[in-house]
Amino acid sequence: MTTDRPIPVVDFYGETESWSTPDLVHIEPLIERSQLYDWKIRPHRHSNLTQFFLVQKGGGMAHLDAITFELTPPCILIVPEMCVHDFEWLKDSSGFVLSIASPLASELGRELGSENTVFREPTVIDISAERNYLPLLFKAIHDEHRQELSMNGPLLDSLIKTLTIYLSRRTGSRSTTRDQPSRARTHYVRFAALINRHHKSHRTVASYANEIGITPSHLNAICQELTGMSALTVIHGRLFLAARRSLVYTEKTITGVSHSLGFNDPAYFTRFFKRQTGMTPRQYRRQSGTYSGGE
Repeated sequence: MTTDRPIPVVDFYGETESWSTPDLVHIEPLIERSQLYDWKIRPHRHSNLTQFFLVQKGGGMAHLDAITFELTPPCILIVPEMCVHDFEWLKDSSGFVLSIASPLASELGRELGSENTVFREPTVIDISAERNYLPLLFKAIHDEHRQELSMNGPLLDSLIKTLTIYLSRRTGSRSTTRDQPSRARTHYVRFAALINRHHKSHRTVASYANEIGITPSHLNAICQELTGMSALTVIHGRLFLAARRSLVYTEKTITGVSHSLGFNDPAYFTRFFKRQTGMTPRQYRRQSGTYSGGE
């Protein structure tokens, strides 16, 4: 679908708030936001997540990078990072929307192998033969995500891994007929992958740009074009996500979290974190309500 308007880069549908939780996944019923927008979702893209739509009832049409996909239930739609997409859902469609943050998507993608397209290609998978199993798996992910139980993180990660392994078997290394991604998008995806591997090293924008084979100003221009943020802001965003996850899901001290993320000075880590949230790491940890340690 073509449009003369700039394509917004958002986290969930038409909303522009940042990834708001320390989790690397988010899942919600399909109806939750689709109904809010009268079942029509305008063109947008995500700079930091991949989405999996389980469509159990209803269905509709999706446009992904100008290619039209018919969503006939039961099916799963995969929307990769930076893929422009919009939806026209049938009213009262049902299912789940699973969003996976790019750090976890990159980790899972490496485990699946370089030839697999689960996190790279927009795809619709007919799951008629698995209509009983896969909805139960999505529901298990949803229920685990909503509860605050011991070992919640590892169990959630294992359920997500189970789903991606299944999808990898169905997608394999086949490719779609859509156009090749733009050079800017290719550079950005590589930049994001490098950040996921090296964010704890606190590398400079120039260092990343050099490895990609472009100038720092070109990398900044790409980030501004695709995400509305500078390259340095993207780098800091990834480090901040790792900090939140470590504060909530580990029992490391604040100093330990600081050192694990490559900060030599815990005081500097506290200043960095407070600039992002307005709270110190200790305040954020207490507010999360998931940590029972002493710091």
